[in-house]
Amino acid sequence: MKRLFLGLLFFVILTPSVFAQNTGGVFPPGFGDDHKSAQYRIAINTDNDRFNQRIHYQQSIDDKRLWRVVAQTRETGSSDFDFDFIQAELFWEFSDPKDSYRSGVRFDARVRDDNRPGQIGLNWNHQWKFDKGWRARLVALTALQIGENRADGISLSPRAQIAKTLENGPTLGVEYFGSFGNSEDITFKNARHTIGPFISTKIASKTTIMGGAQFGFTDVAPDAELRLWLTQGF
Repeated sequence: MKRLFLGLLFFVILTPSVFAQNTGGVFPPGFGDDHKSAQYRIAINTDNDRFNQRIHYQQSIDDKRLWRVVAQTRETGSSDFDFDFIQAELFWEFSDPKDSYRSGVRFDARVRDDNRPGQIGLNWNHQWKFDKGWRARLVALTALQIGENRADGISLSPRAQIAKTLENGPTLGVEYFGSFGNSEDITFKNARHTIGPFISTKIASKTTIMGGAQFGFTDVAPDAELRLWLTQGF
């Protein structure tokens, strides 16, 4: 299984991608004090069959903090495969991992090239665990552009998830991804909003696969996107 995962990481280096597709997640506040994993993500826009990819590596510092590095590519007019960004992230949980309600923050720092602005972000995330395997997550993302050609204001993006883990089985759920644009001009109708189902399951002791779809309900959102994640623990 590790060979399959490494093969997919090699595939990401050789295959074109498009930044516009949503590879984001509704992330939890924490991951535990012994977490170490790598991840491959792909999202396909069914309107034009274009897709976007990224890879992660993440590792716990202790039971409250975790660092992650994200690399993403994009398609441009001159290249099918072009550097999009590298992002460093720090998760910091405020609650006890055993609590039914957990919260924390994630700090982001993103670097781009070609005179495109970088950005820094502060994201607040929440998770509630209920009886019979149910959980809910809510994330509020903010991002401030920095450097050349930066835009004014702060971008605002909510995310939400409701899921149920079946006994000795997969996790089923629904996720929402939204964007209210820039704080200088907050909008709903002309921003991207999608919702759709997902399923996540283990295919080996430390290997998890997640598949899902997102369906747009605003004019600028894609009609449908297919999403696939493969996570390998170490």
